[in-house]
Amino acid sequence: MKKILIFYCLTFLLLLQACSQQQKIESGKVYNHLTLKNDTSLSYAIYVPVNSERKDSLVFIFFDPHGNGELPVMMYKNLADKYGITLIGNINSSNGTDFNTISSNFSTLLNELKSSYSIAGKNIALWGFSGGAKAAIYNTGLNNNIAYCIYGGSVMNVQNNNTELLGFNGKQDMNYTDLLAFASQQQNNPKHFQIEFNGKHAWPDTTTAEDAFRWLILKKMQKKEIPMDRIFATKCFGYYKKQTDKLMQAGQLTDAYQTCNKSIHFLQTLTATTYFTKQKDFISGNPIFKKQVQELQATFIKESQLKTQYQTNFFSKDTLYWKKEIEQLWSASKTDPTGIYNRLLGFLSLAGYTYANQAFQANDIKALELILYIYQHSDPYNPEQAFMRARGYALKDDKEKAKTALDESIKLGINKSRITNDILLKDL
Repeated sequence: MKKILIFYCLTFLLLLQACSQQQKIESGKVYNHLTLKNDTSLSYAIYVPVNSERKDSLVFIFFDPHGNGELPVMMYKNLADKYGITLIGNINSSNGTDFNTISSNFSTLLNELKSSYSIAGKNIALWGFSGGAKAAIYNTGLNNNIAYCIYGGSVMNVQNNNTELLGFNGKQDMNYTDLLAFASQQQNNPKHFQIEFNGKHAWPDTTTAEDAFRWLILKKMQKKEIPMDRIFATKCFGYYKKQTDKLMQAGQLTDAYQTCNKSIHFLQTLTATTYFTKQKDFISGNPIFKKQVQELQATFIKESQLKTQYQTNFFSKDTLYWKKEIEQLWSASKTDPTGIYNRLLGFLSLAGYTYANQAFQANDIKALELILYIYQHSDPYNPEQAFMRARGYALKDDKEKAKTALDESIKLGINKSRITNDILLKDL
């Protein structure tokens, strides 16, 4: 690992002019809002790993659905130190912004990053979550020499067939089955791999996300874009072997099978993968594995049926029905290993968000009451539902309840600039 850190650690020129000032970029420190010299309306977050010694390091550029570029940078900075990969958060990409604008902003950002830090496009991987995943995929390969992309929470077709694509798919994510369908479509694409993990609709936890750091380094080795490091490849082999053995001992054969596939995809041409091939053959012939696959397929059918039912009932059932239904989903989710009930709660949350936006545009206060009830109870820790409830109360001129809901949204983490820019809430 010491060798790989020395090779990938990045020494930037350590001088940045922002807002007409020169600022020194120190390693080991997160800068959450650096303004571009050529366009002061654009900004980014950055973290240069500690002990950085080279200029030709690898870089992740993040696309967050809410434009919170600092969030993934803060989450993964310890991994950045471990693997010597620089992290940059794109603040100028968010849901609701058209792709042409996002692409134009990113092009401006990328040009400045390359000139300020001597970053090569071939050493950059774009990484997006949810709406940010689509933005990252859209911007990969658009005449910028970027050929590595990571997605999670959502996905879209890749425009560049030369893109190395890694996906993260949370088993409790409401888009889980959609991402599985995408992976199925990509099964003959040797440049694509999707990792399932036990998570919700969110950036992957650090243990899961570490695979992205390994993936980028190993892929660069496979393509001979960086020198081979057999010690690093051997350590990755050992880690994945231990992971496979643990899953098999626990009887989690479908997860063990997927880990074998991941290991082969990550390590092929770098080290022998015979162990994982043999384990796959053993698992595929195990009756327990076949039973687990059948059970998973049954949950997908059940989930599809319930989604159809909820879509039909969304406006035709009252709050008493939805109160009981949502309480049952929450109760079942506590002991459900498949993630289906959390995915259904996420489905109701997304439906609530979508319908609420439509109702606000139509000024349909009556519909909002039911929609926001479902949204709040299916996703109580989402600041967006509290923010929308505040707007709903403001429409009804109920200032006290609007203030209470607004305070709740702030505690849950809503971007305060949205409040000051909202015509219904800015005067509360």
